[in-house]
Amino acid sequence: MLLNLERARQKMEAAGLDALVAALPRNVYYASGFWTRISEWGFAENQAAVVLPRDPAKPATLVLPEFAMAGLLETPTWIPRVRVTEFLNTSFVAREPEPVRLDPLQADVERLYGEKVVGDLEPDLVAGTTAALRDLGLKRARVGFDDLRLGQHVNAMLDGLRVVDGLDCWLDIRKVKTPQEIEFLRRGAEVNEAGLREIMPMIRPGRPWREVAGRFRQYVQEQGATVMSAQKALQFGAEYGGEYFPDLMFADNEWTVREGQSIIFECWGSWSNYAFDVSRTVHVGEPSAEYRRICETISAGQQEAVRHLKAGITTHQAFKEISRIAWAMDVPTPRKTMVFFHSIGLDIIELPSQYPAFGRLKDFELEEGTVLNFEFLYFGHSVAPYHLESTYLVGRDGVECLHTLPQALIVC
Repeated sequence: MLLNLERARQKMEAAGLDALVAALPRNVYYASGFWTRISEWGFAENQAAVVLPRDPAKPATLVLPEFAMAGLLETPTWIPRVRVTEFLNTSFVAREPEPVRLDPLQADVERLYGEKVVGDLEPDLVAGTTAALRDLGLKRARVGFDDLRLGQHVNAMLDGLRVVDGLDCWLDIRKVKTPQEIEFLRRGAEVNEAGLREIMPMIRPGRPWREVAGRFRQYVQEQGATVMSAQKALQFGAEYGGEYFPDLMFADNEWTVREGQSIIFECWGSWSNYAFDVSRTVHVGEPSAEYRRICETISAGQQEAVRHLKAGITTHQAFKEISRIAWAMDVPTPRKTMVFFHSIGLDIIELPSQYPAFGRLKDFELEEGTVLNFEFLYFGHSVAPYHLESTYLVGRDGVECLHTLPQALIVC
């Protein structure tokens, strides 16, 4: 199961919540294990929800469009109750009598319907979520919604409901990964790394970049992974002279690999909806002795810094110590080293991160089971850039790297 149910109930109790409602697609998937394809269609509004009571005696409920029921055959959910809603008039059309026999898929959906669905067909997500809360005796409860717009509409239908912002609570729950989540993250890291190894022999002078990026996308998709988009499958930065600013450019297909380039591979994608992200620097041809020394120095600094990541320290403590190490390195302008770490999971940049968008959650304590990406990005003066990024599983006494790629400059 993706959901850390025990942790969810602990966090609800600490926050004084009687229930949480997830409506953001990634939280719905996390809470239920069910990914509705509707989420990929580009609707401005959320189309499904999970109602998760704190009380173990009250069953969780998944609210989704009736026509999405067939998806539960492919990705079953642990949630015992389902409430169905109308969507694009599909229920009206499907329920029109017709003189044909049920095919096997329809028969399986009918069986699933009888096992899980409660209540009547509701007109929309607001009505379905309202009915679920009412059924669970939560119509006057204190409920955290990750989508406050949904919460406000439900609140208008349930006199006495106390709606609060529940997104912080969901993000806090997701900080510590379950064994299934860690399995997905490991597999994603393996596929990402294999894709990078696959394209290394292609890094030769004169090779069009579109062929390199295209092969990476093709390879990871052949392994069952998803790239985030054609533009974001690989990022790159190239050699430069003079001052360089930390601008991580999306790769432009209209260029060719050249002798003497330093190419930064920032490889993104997802496995079973869980993100993967790795960064390595590749030099085309033999690098200069000075550039190699700088890369070796930064790699050593990164490895020393990693030893400070462990359960029990805060993100502020980790950042302070890691920055001290980075800025003491024997490289030109060491303060042009950008140090960044962030959790990774259903989102490529999750909390904890040392630079969250909202200050309330700024200082986190790292916990056993958190999965972090740790980045050392050097934008030094008058030399090529050098980037290192890997994924780490936080343990009690340190971290485990989920990658086997060398933490070093790759020369092609």
